[in-house]
Amino acid sequence: EKGVVQNVLEFKKMCDCCGPQISSALSDPKTKSAIDLLNAVDLRDQVGSYRVIVSNETPQLEDFTLCILQQNDCFNCDAPILDRPRVPLLEKWRGKPLDDEASRQILIGHLDHPAASDASCKKPWSWKIVVGANPAYDAFPMQHQIFYPSGRGKESKSLWYDPVFCVETLDGDLVWCKRHYRCTPRRHWSADENNNEEATSKTKTTPGAWTLTTLDNGMVSEEKWTIIDAMDDLSWCVLHYSGAARRAGQSYVGALLCTSDGQWPESCRSGEGLERIRKAFEKCDLELWELFGGSTEQSYMWSKKFTNWAEENPPPLDRIGDISITSWRKKERERALKEQES
Repeated sequence: EKGVVQNVLEFKKMCDCCGPQISSALSDPKTKSAIDLLNAVDLRDQVGSYRVIVSNETPQLEDFTLCILQQNDCFNCDAPILDRPRVPLLEKWRGKPLDDEASRQILIGHLDHPAASDASCKKPWSWKIVVGANPAYDAFPMQHQIFYPSGRGKESKSLWYDPVFCVETLDGDLVWCKRHYRCTPRRHWSADENNNEEATSKTKTTPGAWTLTTLDNGMVSEEKWTIIDAMDDLSWCVLHYSGAARRAGQSYVGALLCTSDGQWPESCRSGEGLERIRKAFEKCDLELWELFGGSTEQSYMWSKKFTNWAEENPPPLDRIGDISITSWRKKERERALKEQES
């Protein structure tokens, strides 16, 4: 509890800065219901909060959140991206030091794209998530990762990332959700500890380290992703992430095991294969028993309950393409407003 004085100051700032957005939100029954439900949810319950938002996505709710939290920071939140654990990078892939091209090929994975590796299974997606370590990020089933190059010229090292995943709404319905991230290479902490000062001064970014940013229902999220390990044949990879929605006061960290089909790799259910996956998660300060979504034998993320529904309701796997995050969100809001009016 912040106290009466602080609550009054925050309320005044909200009214001064976002009066029209508040009025519009409270005038729309669905948006008002969402705000009431969010107020009742424990702020630490990121899964519960996200289910409320997805169950009640409206343009008014996005404008409300964008104004109060992101643009005006009415609650004075500033959650940091956590820098622990300090995870190491994959150093070599296919017998060679990891370079920019290899780093992109690992993320692009199995996507049917000219920039993909020759090991690609040529799917409409790059990877499917098998298990993860953070319920707030990994609790949503049938997660498809779609990484593809930015079309900003041949010299561009950036990627786009369009995750497509399923959410169970508060009414018990299943819906597909889609987001749009920009992925840019970043500098990894290990580069600053390199003894070769000349090399590090010339290298501004580090292959295998990425920064992902998005705008999700009015809230900017920034995440630092690191490639921990990947098989030469792309049968699986382990990715670590640490992110924050700063103005919402939420930080999160975790890691993912990804394959082309969302199932635990057959060759890694025991023996050396399983040990290599275990060591990859150990580098992320995680044990296998901490992972959410399934096990070596079965996957909650891809259970019959969900896959049977998906057969009747195919996921929207078309790539959003070379459009800025804000422009795409604007198009989505305009589409939602037209649906409200019709």
